Amino acid sequence: MPESTRRQNRAKIGFPFWGHLMFDTATIALLRAVLDEVCESVLGRQIGARTHVASKILETGGEVSRERLRQIGQHALSHAPTMRR
Repeated sequence: MPESTRRQNRAKIGFPFWGHLMFDTATIALLRAVLDEVCESVLGRQIGARTHVASKILETGGEVSRERLRQIGQHALSHAPTMRR
C-alpha cells in the first residue's frame, strides 16, 4: 500500500498531555468493537464508566490483540468510577 494511502487511512486522536496517537482504520474499528463489547451492559447515562474504559484501552498505545484489549477493558470497567447519589 502506498504511503499516501496509509496516511489517508489513519486518524489522529489528540490527548492534551500525550500528544497524538495515530491509528489506521482497521485498528480504530477493532478498538471501537472491543469498547462496545466490553461496555454493552453500561447504561447510556454512565458515560463516565465508558470514557474510563476507552481511555484505558487507548493507553495500550497500539496493542492490537482483541483478547488482550478485551481483558484491559474488562479490568477498567470493574475499576471504573461510579456516581452515586
